[in-house]
Amino acid sequence: MTSTGPARRTRLAATAAALTLLAALAGCSSSDGSGDGETAARDEAASHADDSGVPAVPAEAGHVHGMALNPADGLLYLGTHAGTMVVDGGEVTRVGDSTVDLMGFTAAGPDHFYASGHPGADDDLPNPVGLIESTDGGQTWRSLSLAGEADFHTLGAADTHVYGFNGRLVSSSGGTDWAAAAADVAPVSLAVDPAETSRVVATTEQGPMLSEDAGATFTDLEDAPLLVFVAWPDADRLWGIGVDGAVYRSGDAGATWEQLGTVGAAPAAFTAAEDGTIAVATESQIVTSADGGETFAPVASYSAAGH
Repeated sequence: MTSTGPARRTRLAATAAALTLLAALAGCSSSDGSGDGETAARDEAASHADDSGVPAVPAEAGHVHGMALNPADGLLYLGTHAGTMVVDGGEVTRVGDSTVDLMGFTAAGPDHFYASGHPGADDDLPNPVGLIESTDGGQTWRSLSLAGEADFHTLGAADTHVYGFNGRLVSSSGGTDWAAAAADVAPVSLAVDPAETSRVVATTEQGPMLSEDAGATFTDLEDAPLLVFVAWPDADRLWGIGVDGAVYRSGDAGATWEQLGTVGAAPAAFTAAEDGTIAVATESQIVTSADGGETFAPVASYSAAGH
C-alpha cells in the first residue's frame, strides 16, 4: 500500500464526520428490540411518509444496511433489519419468509445475492449466519460458509467471487473457501469489477483504494474524492458517493472521477445498475436516479427513528 503524504493526511482529517456516521449506520440493533416510545414514533413517521405520496418502508425493516438493483427484474431490493424487501409498484414488501438481520447485502448477478448478519426469531440458523446466498432474488437463502463464525458488515461480489470484512478482509472464489487479504485495509464498502473479479475497490479511512490481485495488496487512488460507498455494475463504469451525498462516476477503475448530482444528505446505502440507474438511502428516504446520477426522485420513505 502506498504511503500517506500531506494531501492524503488533509483528506483523512475530513473523514471524522464520515466515520462517526458510518459507525452508527453499521452497528447492530439491540437484541431486546425497540421500546413502546420508539415504536410509536416510528409508526407515526411511517404514516407521514404515506402522506408524502411515496410508499413507506415497513417499520419492522428498522435499518436499511444494503441495497441491490436486481438485473433480473430491474427492481430495488433492500437488505434490512428484518430480511429482504423490494420496492415495486408503489409498495415496499417483504421477499420470502426469512427475517435475517442483513448486516451485509450485495448482488452478484441476476437474482443472485450474498448476505450476512444475524438470524430472526423464526430463522433456523446459527448466530451469526456467516455467508448466505440466494439465487432466487431473496425468496430463499442457503448457508455457504462460516456459519456461527462470521458477521460480514461489508460485502462485495461479482458472479461467484466474494469479498468480505469481518474485522479482517478476506476473499473467496466460491463463497466456501476463504483466503486472507490485506491485513491493513478495513473497508466500509467494496465494489468488484464484473469483468475481472480479482480487481476490487475499497473505501476506507485512508480514502478509496484499488486492488488488482484479489485484495492481497491495495494502492491509494490518489485523485479520488472522499467516498463512502462504491458500486461497479459494469466494467466500464464505477460509481461512488461521498459523505455529503455527491455522486461520482469513473470510467478508468477509479483513476479519475467526474462529479454528477447530489442527494443532498449523507448516504446510508448505495447501489447502481448497468443501465446507469442509481439508488441511495439516506436517513429519511430512498431516492433513485434514472439519468446516471444527475437528478434524483424519492421512491420510499422511512423513519429516522428506525435507523
